[in-house]
Amino acid sequence: MTFTLSYVARSEVGLVRKNNQDSAYVSPTMLMVADGMGGAAAGDLASAVAVSELRDSDGDFRESDMVEVAAGAIGRANARIRDLVAADPSLDGMGTTVCGLLFDGERLAIANIGDSRAYRLRDGHFERITRDHSWVQTLVDDGRITEAEALVHPHRSLILKVLNGQSSHQPDLEMSDIKVGDRYLICSDGLCGMVTDAAIEQVVGGTDPDEVVTELIRIAYAEGGLDNITIILADVVEDGEPGPVMVLGAATEVDIESAGEKSEDTRPIPVEGEELADSQARELTEQERYQPTTRGRTAAWVKVVLGIVVPLLVIGGGLFGWYSFTQTKYYVGEDNDLVAVFRGVPDTVLGFPLSTVLEVHNTHVSDLPLFYQEQVRDAIVAPSLESAQATAEELRSKAQQCIAQREERARATSSPSPSNPAKNPSESPKATPGASPSATPSSTPSAQPPGEC
Repeated sequence: MTFTLSYVARSEVGLVRKNNQDSAYVSPTMLMVADGMGGAAAGDLASAVAVSELRDSDGDFRESDMVEVAAGAIGRANARIRDLVAADPSLDGMGTTVCGLLFDGERLAIANIGDSRAYRLRDGHFERITRDHSWVQTLVDDGRITEAEALVHPHRSLILKVLNGQSSHQPDLEMSDIKVGDRYLICSDGLCGMVTDAAIEQVVGGTDPDEVVTELIRIAYAEGGLDNITIILADVVEDGEPGPVMVLGAATEVDIESAGEKSEDTRPIPVEGEELADSQARELTEQERYQPTTRGRTAAWVKVVLGIVVPLLVIGGGLFGWYSFTQTKYYVGEDNDLVAVFRGVPDTVLGFPLSTVLEVHNTHVSDLPLFYQEQVRDAIVAPSLESAQATAEELRSKAQQCIAQREERARATSSPSPSNPAKNPSESPKATPGASPSATPSSTPSAQPPGEC
């Protein structure tokens, strides 16, 4: 039996970001979300490249291996990102997630790399069908933190696998069965990084898909709307009309070809003498191929050296790549009781810090409400430098409010009460039942609301 996908898709900038770095592509046979990040604000370019390659691979998959199609498209997108970075080093660090489905009318192929997600609602059971390639996901898998804690973890933005031009980062690809009535939700972390799966489940089963998407965006905004929000909602139906082909988000605005024009062949043109040297080198190589060697006597120590050096080079290269990736991150933390903006992540490796101070603001952490003091000391991760600076400015405003509240309380405490001038000023008023405006609060600091000073 052949089925049809009925779908709704939307992509929004959110409440904080200045531009949309998400891209999406939907058609009767493909539903894909790409969430761009990093690299000279070129996340929009990376996600647009991914969607462009996926769109070019779309078509009638009934006679195709959909896993191979997805792997090929993602591989070409990865290679194109690598070429763009090589042509323009200022793009170094850009990358994108890719998450979505390929559909041939009877089967689904699921593709995922990064921390965008795909969910399925089947017979009332809601479940995530992709796994985040993130640091906090490993902590959740190990039982060290809960899903709710992962949403506010200081390292929640650290992604372990992403489409960024590195061949070592391979997507998860698998086939899946389908049933009439299945509902699929594919989204960027502007939704799933802000809202728990339980909260999404309460909304996703609504009868009107448009209203479901609107409500999902609303609850993402209610949690701050800190990131771009892209959502695809699709139902498996019988005998339905094929939906429209749509491109959403950054892919509708970014000119990939113009970015590619930055690529220039910078290889030097060989002169006559250099051509002769190349010819001699090739001739020498051919001679060396047939000369007797001492390979038998040296093979043993060569194997030992390679067995030590190669693993060290691999480990060193991996650590360098990971460190380079951490330097595309930002957070707001404490520097000698002052609010500061840092580049990197708030960790150390063998005593070596993975962050550096970019800006120190004239806001004392001790002037903040206790809730915000704890947040700053734990580090508030920001998706970009601009976002970190905005967070620091918001903290400055919170500190000023606290200072004003404390000064007002101090003035009120030092002034005599004019409430009953007929009584002897030396007499203390008797306690009366009920709460008193001047009563000492009984709540502990940990029980204070976030804005309490």
